[in-house]
Amino acid sequence: MLAALICPALPACSGVLSGREFQNLLAGGPEGTTIVFQGGTDKVFYSPSLKNKLRLAPELGPEFLKHKILQNTVTEGVFIGAMIEDGKWRIVSGIAGIAADTDSGHGVLTLLQTFPEDTTIKAFQKRDRLYAVVIVEDAPGGIVCRRSQWERLFALKGEPKMVTVPCEFTVGNTVTPAGSR
Repeated sequence: MLAALICPALPACSGVLSGREFQNLLAGGPEGTTIVFQGGTDKVFYSPSLKNKLRLAPELGPEFLKHKILQNTVTEGVFIGAMIEDGKWRIVSGIAGIAADTDSGHGVLTLLQTFPEDTTIKAFQKRDRLYAVVIVEDAPGGIVCRRSQWERLFALKGEPKMVTVPCEFTVGNTVTPAGSR
């Protein structure tokens, strides 16, 4: 869905990872994997095995994204994203899913912010939240990520703007800044 709309405009989309390849890449560690974007001040930790409060709620538990939001989701988990804004760390956390685009098969990691009060579908639908997407490509110069900025879900109009940046993958959670532990 998203990758199919983005890929026609990209010169080297043939190296975009499939949903299963993306899933295998992020399942490298027993607890999860951190994507470190160029510069290291923007990171996303994804774990298919850890649970947050929403993933434990009966209505919003495992396969919530697959059944209610992205039917082509191949795996779900939780994420913690950290970025520096105005010289301070900003943390966003929630649920994430890797979907395989139905037309191209390209993998798209969708990150959806959640809150502690998200215990029912009704509560989940009441509050605006941030979302972002990431696509990984094995390019001639190395691994790059096509990623969107964090956007408000209720303000969604069209497809998110994507930027391409070098990225690295680290086993485990390296998101939490050393000074805040």
